[in-house]
Amino acid sequence: METSESSGRHLLLFLASLCAAAVVVAVVANDAHPARRAPITLNLYSYVILEPGYDGLIPNFEHAYPNVAISPTFAPTVAALYQLTTTELAAGNGPDLIPTNPGCGSPVSICVLAKASYLAPLLKQPWTKWSLPLLTSASKYGRGLYAFIPTVSFEGIFTNDALFKEFGLKVPVTFSQLLETCKKARADGTIPLLLPVEGSTVVQHLLEDIALTTVYKPDRHWTKDLKAGTVSFGGTPGWHAALQELVDMDGAGCFEPGAAATTSAAADAEFAQGKALMYFNVTSHKGTIDAANPQFPYSTHPFPSANSPSGTTTQIEAANGVAVNAHASAQNQVAAQMFIDFLARPAQDALFARLIGSVTQFDFLHDQLPTYLANFAPVVKAHEYALNPELGWWNPSVAAALNQDGGGLITGQTSIDQVLTAMDAAWKLGPE
Repeated sequence: METSESSGRHLLLFLASLCAAAVVVAVVANDAHPARRAPITLNLYSYVILEPGYDGLIPNFEHAYPNVAISPTFAPTVAALYQLTTTELAAGNGPDLIPTNPGCGSPVSICVLAKASYLAPLLKQPWTKWSLPLLTSASKYGRGLYAFIPTVSFEGIFTNDALFKEFGLKVPVTFSQLLETCKKARADGTIPLLLPVEGSTVVQHLLEDIALTTVYKPDRHWTKDLKAGTVSFGGTPGWHAALQELVDMDGAGCFEPGAAATTSAAADAEFAQGKALMYFNVTSHKGTIDAANPQFPYSTHPFPSANSPSGTTTQIEAANGVAVNAHASAQNQVAAQMFIDFLARPAQDALFARLIGSVTQFDFLHDQLPTYLANFAPVVKAHEYALNPELGWWNPSVAAALNQDGGGLITGQTSIDQVLTAMDAAWKLGPE
């Protein structure tokens, strides 16, 4: 979920961070929006797949508020964004506009950052009247509201429709069909399914997406039971089944060679170049794929994790929230809230969503999906979707264990039992 070198509009910055390890994090600064000489300049950190949206939004905001300039920095990977944000905040140099996720499941989650007093509460925001109540609730810590989440996206597969037609194949709607499609595409000399692992949370999200079908659909109170101590990851057959699907996909030859070293930027570019039949990622990668100018028709579909077309529960992603730095100057905090309110305006939010390939909270709430998400309309109509389950996990270490050790299932470095044992150990660390 990063940018490609072909965009030609990024400058690599390098940060020495954390302890004596001297870890270097590559960060993309957007020179399409050089800071103007305005009385107030707001620094914005975000993720590179949101760059197309901000490219459309920021000029509109600066036109409406000529006394405020936005200076964005786009991290090329999720890992880079997490490290950049947490390092800068700890050093007292965090951005005015902070990237954050709902819940507690990541290092930049609302409950993690709000508990550390990094986030300023958002007061009397008009956009709560047309927001998805579930996301408004997930954007709170205690009684305070701390972030606006501009879009809802779906976890699923991008499909090269020209290749499907050429090979005489149909887009799989069951897991068994997916495995057969992988085998046929591999026999035809094409990468069946791109799965970027390096520097991303894609493996984690794939496994969570599958678990919605194997764990949470049979038991909608599973996380509540986990918190009560009556179930565990390792003791739940559905979690074993979810991880087994990843192993089965690897065994069917679904993934590209060297998937463990593939970044989302590389996967975006490879898919846009027509080098793969399918690509698993969140639908908000549409903007960066389109920027690479693919010369073939493509579409997006739910990931077929069940063995019946109606048996799948699809994961919706509500990450990439925007929050105000509580340690910014008073005038910058006011200006940052103005920016969030501007982003939340229906027309601006709709523009932002369209440019990245997502849907606004309002349109999702009213079952109004754009044409590029048409294949998810039956899912939404039937309410066969759920939020990313990590939003209910009480510390970031659980998801980190799933992502890191889950990737080892592809390389053969870990087993299913080892992954689930690591997740249980992380869970036992307790609430953040």
